[in-house]
Amino acid sequence: MTDMVVNLLLKDGHLFIPAAAYRDAMVDLLAVAVLWRSPCLHLIPLHPGTIGGFLLKQRNLAGDRVVDLRLFLRDHELAENVEGVLSFAWIPEQGSWQTTQLCPELFDK
Repeated sequence: MTDMVVNLLLKDGHLFIPAAAYRDAMVDLLAVAVLWRSPCLHLIPLHPGTIGGFLLKQRNLAGDRVVDLRLFLRDHELAENVEGVLSFAWIPEQGSWQTTQLCPELFDK
């Protein structure tokens, strides 16, 4: 997964994962832990059988997934009504997906 980048849409507090990105980069992933370290958002894969995290819910028959981050964004006092594409890069040393482009103004309180 080195040098892997996925572009995901954040809209109304939901992170949308297209089926192709899910198949190519996150296959069989059911949940992620989410960590905010300003200005980066991290998605940490959780393996089956792990308790907790945010579910990657199947959105349609095509296999698109969605993660509901509204509560997470509220808890971190980040705006949940924004829309934008966030690029996430796989960071093997951290074992997580991390935003590579995140405009601070996107998350104004």
